[in-house]
Amino acid sequence: MKKLIILFIIPLTIFCQIEDQKNELGYTILTDKETALKHKDSLVNTGWVFQEKFPFFYKTVSTGKAPKSCSFSPNDSTVAVTLLSQKKTAVQFFRTDSMKKIKTLYPYCHTEDRNKGYAEGIWKNNNEFWFTRMTTGDFFIWHKNNDSIESYDSRGRWTKIIEMNPSQNLVAMSHWSSDDVTVFDVDTRKFIRKIETGETPRGIVWLNDSVFVTALFEDGDVEVFNVNDGKKIHNIKGYGGAARDLQYDRENQIIYYSNMGLAKIFKYDWVNKKYLGEIKVDYKPNTIRLSPDNNYLFVSCRGPNNPKGYTRRSPRDGDIYIIDTKKWEVVIKWRAGNQPTGLDISSCGTMLAQTDFLDDQITIWLVSINNQ
Repeated sequence: MKKLIILFIIPLTIFCQIEDQKNELGYTILTDKETALKHKDSLVNTGWVFQEKFPFFYKTVSTGKAPKSCSFSPNDSTVAVTLLSQKKTAVQFFRTDSMKKIKTLYPYCHTEDRNKGYAEGIWKNNNEFWFTRMTTGDFFIWHKNNDSIESYDSRGRWTKIIEMNPSQNLVAMSHWSSDDVTVFDVDTRKFIRKIETGETPRGIVWLNDSVFVTALFEDGDVEVFNVNDGKKIHNIKGYGGAARDLQYDRENQIIYYSNMGLAKIFKYDWVNKKYLGEIKVDYKPNTIRLSPDNNYLFVSCRGPNNPKGYTRRSPRDGDIYIIDTKKWEVVIKWRAGNQPTGLDISSCGTMLAQTDFLDDQITIWLVSINNQ
C-alpha cells in the first residue's frame, strides 16, 4: 500500500477539531499499521472502532430506511442523512464525535402516501440545511436556530440533486422525470428559470456562479449551461448511460464524473475540452467527492444489483475507492456495506461519511490523521 501526503488547513489532534484556526499542516493517509497503532488507544477511547486494514478506524450507527445522501455541516460537527423510503421521515442529524442522533425532520405532506422520497441535501451554513423530496417535487429549508421548516415547489418532477453556486446566491435542482433543471434565488426563494436538459438529469456541479454542469443518466452525456440565459454552452459526449455524479476542481479546471452503467470514473479538461482519462471501479459507482486539496477523489460503489432489482439486497457489498487525481490511479479500495450510496468528505479532509442504502446505516471512516 502506498504512503501519501494530503495537505489540509484545519488542525487535527485525534479527529477534526471544530475551530476557525487555519494552519498549513501535513496529514498522512493511514496506510500502514504502525501509524494506526500509534493512535489506536486514544482513538478507541473517543469512540472509534479499530480494524486490521485501512481505513483502520470507523464509527457506524443505524439510520432510517434507505439512507440516500449524507452531508457534513461546514464546521464538521454534524452529518445529515436524507432518507428515501421511510414514510413521513426526511432527514436525520448525527453528531460526528459521538454518532448520537440529535434531530429528525418530519415535513408536512398533503398526501400521506407521498411523504417519502427525500433524495438529497446540502448545508448553506451550520444552521441551514436544504433538501429535496422526489415524490412531490418540493424542496425544503430547515433552520436550526429556531427549528423551523420552509417548503417550496421546485417547479419540476421527481426532484433529485440540489446544489448552490460558489457564492450561495443561486440554487439549482435536477428533475429526473421532467428532464430539466430549475434555478432559484437563495435569499428570496424566487424562481429564476427552468432549463430544459437531455433525458434524466442527475448530478449537478457549478463551474462558477453562472455556469453549471449536469450529468444525464439516460445517455451518459454531460451538459453545460449558462444560468443567465438558460442556454447550453457545451456538451461533453459520453460513452453510454448512465452518468451519475459530478465534481469540479476549480483550481485546475477539471471535471470529474461517474458513470453507473459503465462502472467508470471520467476526468475531463474543461479548458481544452478533452478527456484526460477514465478509471474502472466497482459496479454502480454512485457518489464522488473531491478532497479539500483536490488531490484525491473518493467514490462510493453500490456493487452488483440483485437480479430481482436494485431495491433488494445486493449479492455482495460494494466498495469505496480513493483515486489519486494527479497520478490518475487507484490508491486503495475497501469493502463497505450493502449498496454504499451517499458520500461526503469533511471540510478538514479527515473524515469520510458513507451511507449503506440497504443496511440502513451510516459509517464515518477516519481516512487521515495527524502523524505527529
